Amino acid sequence: MQGVPDVHEMIPAERRARIVDILKERGAVRVSSLSEDLGVSEMTIRRDLERLGSDGVLSRTHGGAILKRHMAQEPLYTESATTHTEEKERLAKAAAGTIRQGDTIFLSSGTTAARVLRHVSPDIEARIITENVGAVGEAQGPNLEIILLGGVYRPRSNTLDGPLSVELVGRFHAATMILGVDGFDLEEGMTTPSVGIASVERAMISQTRGDVIVLADSSKIGVVADVVICGFDQVDVVMVDDGVDTAVRDEMTRLGVKCVVV
Repeated sequence: MQGVPDVHEMIPAERRARIVDILKERGAVRVSSLSEDLGVSEMTIRRDLERLGSDGVLSRTHGGAILKRHMAQEPLYTESATTHTEEKERLAKAAAGTIRQGDTIFLSSGTTAARVLRHVSPDIEARIITENVGAVGEAQGPNLEIILLGGVYRPRSNTLDGPLSVELVGRFHAATMILGVDGFDLEEGMTTPSVGIASVERAMISQTRGDVIVLADSSKIGVVADVVICGFDQVDVVMVDDGVDTAVRDEMTRLGVKCVVV
């Protein structure tokens, strides 16, 4: 069509803009497929991805990239509870299966973490320590002892946080922490928009003797919020749904994290 340049004639800025468009459509891309789609060498694509990465647009994976999306405000708990429910349910069930007889467990904020308690076997006696008010209503097992941390109530996230919450966390050691996240990025780590939530969950991680297990459905991949909870060096296991690109899973393995697909 007259006036529309062939992909071979694109200047670098146009080509990078097209790469961003493709990322928005697909979420994750590979160098080889971009090279074929745009009619340029893989070396050119790699340079473009490096530039976009330095601009904070994407995170690199081995052989490709994923789009970064900024989260400025924590989502409403009531809205989160009705999105990606099938994936969250699978993740919650898998996480519940890691809870053993007599365990003390730190459970984070978020709707996926709250769902974990509905899947704990009724025969399991365990202590759950959480700032997640929503988790209380999900508990099914009669043998679960739930300790709800004190603090300031945040209606938007349905949590308790603040200095009192952090202080109370320091009175326990847990066998495992189950961490649902707002943001999950291969470069930025696990993030949230809330300073209060991040403070509580960092305290939980420091008091965990065993595994830190992260739950991340595919909608969380590439999301970056402003407050860091932890990096991958503090994570032992990541549970994801089967909608997460294989390149992302491979990168987690390369980072030394066990990736479990449910």
